[in-house]
This record gives sequence, structure tokens and C-alpha cells, in this order.
Amino acid sequence: MPEPEQVYRKMGEFGNSLLSVFRIMLLSKRVTPFSLPIHNKELVVLGNGPSLRLLLSERSSFLNGKDLMMVNFSATSDDFALFRPRFYLLMDPVFFEDDAMRQKLFVPIAEKTDWEMHLFAPVSARKQNAWQEIISRSSHIQIHWFNATPVEGIPGFRYFCYRERLGMPRPRNVLVACLMVALQLPYEKIYLAGADHSWLKEIWVDDNNIVNEDRAHFYDKKSTQRVVSPQKLHEILNSMAIAFRSYHEVEAYSSKIGKKIINITPGSFIDAFRRMSIG
Repeated sequence: MPEPEQVYRKMGEFGNSLLSVFRIMLLSKRVTPFSLPIHNKELVVLGNGPSLRLLLSERSSFLNGKDLMMVNFSATSDDFALFRPRFYLLMDPVFFEDDAMRQKLFVPIAEKTDWEMHLFAPVSARKQNAWQEIISRSSHIQIHWFNATPVEGIPGFRYFCYRERLGMPRPRNVLVACLMVALQLPYEKIYLAGADHSWLKEIWVDDNNIVNEDRAHFYDKKSTQRVVSPQKLHEILNSMAIAFRSYHEVEAYSSKIGKKIINITPGSFIDAFRRMSIG
């Protein structure tokens, strides 16, 4: 006779599967498979963590012969034109909806990109025309769409949805989306760099019960940027937990389809992927 915990878990998985079906019906759209020829056999996903600076400045030889994927504000740095990523991915709605953000990000992308680059964006951004008009100024950029719909529930159901590009593990962090998109590309080995995720060391609560965050990115001219969070501590920690759990779901799926994700980020807090030091 099954244990009560197993029964509760199965019931939870079934309920989450039903909820995911409704999410897919409401949010997901038909997307074209990424039938892109590869230039190299391996892909490096470059997050924006501060550790990426060491890789780009002192150990960039590791990137030779590999395709690159950059994210978020990487295009505002000199490294964007220097390393010429083949792929770029954006997910946060603010990039597509806020005019100031569009000017800050998409203008340099369009102006700097003089090589073949594929830009991945969520289907929710398809209805936003302003950013697409800016990107169209460069004939070198091709836009591709993906479904960022959170999918949870029974493993077999999740894997079906991932394979059919209907959704992905909760993309609480942009790197979850990057890895899921990368797994749809014809690479057998995917490296993850700049994925410090050392947020636990970067948050603190002052005497007024206000949560503060000391954020750092590889492209920041200052070492850290102090931000007052509008969230409560438990809300932030819950968000972190969702992100770290999603990486384990990404790893389980990558193993299922016979691909390897290797974390080369020194000191990374992500505990889902196998590690490799390149130092």
C-alpha cells in the first residue's frame, strides 16, 4: 500500500499537470522549430554574473571554436561586439514594453550587430512592434519565438511539453529559458558561464525591516549596485527556491534527451549541473 506522502505527491503532480494545461491553452502559441545549422559542436551560455569578467578577460581562449549565447544587457558592453555571440535571448517583459528600456537595449543591439545573430524572444513579445522595428534596422538579426509558459506536473507530461516547445520549467531566471532553448538546438554539450547566483550572500535586512540587495554584473563599471527591494525576505527566498528547483528540472530533461550541461562558473550556487574548472 502506498505511503501517504507518495499519494499526496502524485495528487499534487496531477493537479499541477491540469493547471499547466490551462496555462498552455491561455499563454502558449505555435512556434517554429529552431532548425538552425550549427557552426561549432559546443555552445556556451554566458550569464551576467560578475565571474564572467574573469572568463572574458583572462580565459577567453576557452570560447574559441564554440558558439555563444548572451542575455539581457550584455549588448551594452564592449564584449558584445568583441565576442560576437551567435545567439541572444531576452525574456523580461520590461525589455519589450518600456520605451526607455527599448532605447537602452535594442538600439545598441541593432547598431553593433554586423554578423549573423539569432535573437530569441518570448511569444508574449510578438505583439510589441516598437522593439521589432528597431531590430529590423539590422539585416543581420533574425528573431525566433519561444514559449516561456511554466509547465509543472507529471514528469512524462512535462517532458512532452518541453519537447513540443509548449513551455518550460518555471523561468524565474533568464538562464532557465536560455538552457531550455539551447536544448532545442543541435548541440550535445552546453557550457554555463557567469551563473554565479550567489544571491544569498548579497541580500540583507536593515533596522527598518527593509530588504536590500547588493547586485553585481560582469559589465558593471562599479563592483556592486545597492538596490532597495520592494519585496519581503520570504518572497525573495521563495523566488530563489523556484529558480534553483527549475535548474534541477532542466538537468533532468537534458539527461532524458542525452545532452550535457556543464557549469563552468567558479563559486556558482547552482547545484544541479556537473561542474568543470577551466582555471
